[in-house]
Amino acid sequence: MFARNVSIHLKPNTLSDYTRTFENDVLPLLRKQNGFKDEITFAGAGGVDVTAISLWENKTDAEAYNTHRLSTRARCR
Repeated sequence: MFARNVSIHLKPNTLSDYTRTFENDVLPLLRKQNGFKDEITFAGAGGVDVTAISLWENKTDAEAYNTHRLSTRARCR
């Protein structure tokens, strides 16, 4: 098992938008990735600091997703 930790700082009053986007757009994509197991997300009391922990079968699968995600972002810019 491998855990990937991502910290996000949101604009004020956008936590519900983040949650909706994550559940509707990001999580379905993660579920299609090889080795993806689960996601745990924590939000701080003010709703601007979020920590997302994705659980993977192994480090190789997590890194493959991260490499694919970064290359996709670079093409979109």
